[in-house]
Amino acid sequence: MIDRHKLPAEGIRLKGALSDLALEGEDRVLDAAFEVFLLPSGKDLFIDVQGSGTWQGACARCLAPLDRPMAVTAQYLGSADPDLARRGEHTLGSQDLDVVFLPEAELDEADLAREQFELQAPRHPLCQEDCRGLCPVCGKNWNKGPCACPAEAAMPESALARALKGVRLDLES
Repeated sequence: MIDRHKLPAEGIRLKGALSDLALEGEDRVLDAAFEVFLLPSGKDLFIDVQGSGTWQGACARCLAPLDRPMAVTAQYLGSADPDLARRGEHTLGSQDLDVVFLPEAELDEADLAREQFELQAPRHPLCQEDCRGLCPVCGKNWNKGPCACPAEAAMPESALARALKGVRLDLES
């Protein structure tokens, strides 16, 4: 734990490692190594997080297990100013997107790194660009070949296709 009010003026650099970092859902990062740099800036705190590890998850279409190298990098300003959290008639500028409301007096460097691994984890990973996914009827992985399900059962008509069936386009006007 780091007391943000007792940081040296030149800042502090902390390194750490987590062998198995559980993320939201079933995803995880193995052998996560990170470095956190904290630099006081008035009442605020400049935070730099760098890290790497092996992301483990599943293909979003066929659910095949995936292992991917992952690198995270983030720089932002942590501020205890409550006005940052209030809503008002303030228009956000690009500089505001790098400011995080951070009221805590004590910070955990592992939590700061964990947050960045979570935020930067793949959201729709694919085993391959042209992943064909799973049959919605029998669950067979179409990347390994076709299934025995009838084509019309395997590819159900979407709600959009049903809604557009009766629509006629007048292309001549």
